[in-house]
Amino acid sequence: MTGPKKEASKDLTVEAEFLRKMVLGILSTLEGKGLLSSQEVDGIIRAARQAATPPAPKRLGGPAATTQWVRPGQAHQPLDRTTPVAIPNVQRSAPEATAPAAEPDQKPPVIDFDLQ
Repeated sequence: MTGPKKEASKDLTVEAEFLRKMVLGILSTLEGKGLLSSQEVDGIIRAARQAATPPAPKRLGGPAATTQWVRPGQAHQPLDRTTPVAIPNVQRSAPEATAPAAEPDQKPPVIDFDLQ
């Protein structure tokens, strides 16, 4: 049985360059005939370039500011727990009165009704 012949492996860089030139030729022809504007051609090329480049790897957060590096086999230094840590006061306090009340001795009037 004869099957399709396996072609010799093609150089991917040559194939990519051929494809790039062919696409640029097609875009140039479409621009020359007035079917695409130069801005549209530039947008297509820019989008193709962006799609072809792999995304940059995400940067991971660096070590904490207090990280102490050790060499392999070296004993680690225990944390210094003797330093007092200030705990912030997170309770809400009553608003401070900036000026004292005008007449603190005077009581508000009380109205008493007898509903019978």
